[in-house]
This record gives sequence, C-alpha cells and structure tokens, in this order.
Amino acid sequence: MNKIDVEPVKLYNGCILAAIVHAIVGGGYEHSWDGINYSTNDAQGCRATITFHSKNIVAVFQNIESFRNRKETSDYFRGAPKEIVELAHNEALQYVLDDVNGITQPVITGAFWGDWENLFSNQTWDNLMETGGFILKNQLMDYQNALVEWGDYYGGLNNKQFSLIDNLYKKKVYPNHDTIMLSESEIKYLSGNIEECRVSLKELNIYC
Repeated sequence: MNKIDVEPVKLYNGCILAAIVHAIVGGGYEHSWDGINYSTNDAQGCRATITFHSKNIVAVFQNIESFRNRKETSDYFRGAPKEIVELAHNEALQYVLDDVNGITQPVITGAFWGDWENLFSNQTWDNLMETGGFILKNQLMDYQNALVEWGDYYGGLNNKQFSLIDNLYKKKVYPNHDTIMLSESEIKYLSGNIEECRVSLKELNIYC
C-alpha cells in the first residue's frame, strides 16, 4: 500500500472548480455531481468517479487503454478498511459498471482511497496516472493554474466569465453555501446549451 501525494481538500476544490467551469461554458456530462459523487470522462475511453464522504474518500478509474492489464476490483482495495470497501461498493463503483461476459459488474483500472487527511493506493503514483489518474490533471492543480488550463481547454473564457466562475467557486468552498442563486446579470454569461448549463449548475446547488 502506498501513500499518495494528493491533498484531499485541494482535490475536492479542484473537482468543484472543474464542474463550475464546465457548467458555465455549456454543461453536459463531461463533469457531473450526483450527491457526494463527482464524475468526469474525457470522451476518449477514460472516466473516473470520486466519492467525497464526510469521513472518507474513494476514487476509481476506468481507462479503456489499460483494460488488458486490469486486476480484479477487490485487488485495488486490498488492505483498505472495511468502511472504505463498503463506501466503494455502495457509491463510486456504481458509476463504472460494465458488462463482463453477460454480468454487470464494476470494471476499473485504478483506485485510491483514504480520509480527509491522507490518501492511499495499491498502485504506485506513476502507474495510477497511466491507468486513469491522468484525467484529474487539472483538478490537482493550484487554483490559478487550473483556471488557466480550463480556459484554454474550452477555447478561452472572457473576463466576465472568469469573474463569475471565481465568485461561484468562493461561495462553494469559502464557506460552502447550501444554495446559490444566479442573478439575471450573471445568467447572461452562460454559454453553449443554456438548458444543459442549468442542469449542471443545479447539480452544484446553483440555480438560475
């Protein structure tokens, strides 16, 4: 078992930022929140779900490029506490179900787990990155660097959109607002499919 050099709170905040940016520029399902579960996919065969429980965290990855060398799901959680295994089966693993010889079951190529202080994996960090962890590259960046990367990824954001993203992010994490309402002036800075923007924002308890 290896302790991985990831700050849990920084990861959580990075996932919040990713979902906010995505919601502002068009919404959809590349980044989504379902209760305590954050999911992302790159539309190229890699996806991940992270469960942010009040006490524990579980992340699972499914990368089609690593299917040939994947292990049994239980192997990725060998040595993990019982509550982690139960959380994985009840939450994160429900988002990576696939058909294996006619049986629907979780299929993963990587995982890590822990609490809000420390995270662990049965893989090395390099191997974890190769088997799906790379999909969290931006989510693991410092806030300002991540904002630049997301802006480039989505083809550029204007200053008003950056300001809106920054405002919503701070409300979500410093401290967490249960419900946030967008003003009429803020709504006009949404782009792409506005209805999908609304759906994605609603997942974050942001309404317009």
